Amino acid sequence: MSNDFDELPVYDELVEQGTNRMSNIWVGALSFFIMNIKDYLTQDGILLPHLTTTERDQLDSPQNGQMIYNTTLDTAQYFKAGAWVSF
Repeated sequence: MSNDFDELPVYDELVEQGTNRMSNIWVGALSFFIMNIKDYLTQDGILLPHLTTTERDQLDSPQNGQMIYNTTLDTAQYFKAGAWVSF
């Protein structure tokens, strides 16, 4: 699954439906987002990305609140104030 937005066009005409207007770029990006987020949602909750500790430590610039399931430690973790916290 590719999450590369670099190939989206820089400019596109507006899509008009009544008084609502949205660029085709955003229509496509929003559709892409919705189709891909379905992979992480289940009927019983949300499926976190499964990473080993090594893979987790290779993430570029994790953000506060980012969550993963650590398969090495067999626990869910979130990033807070520069460190990964298990919960």
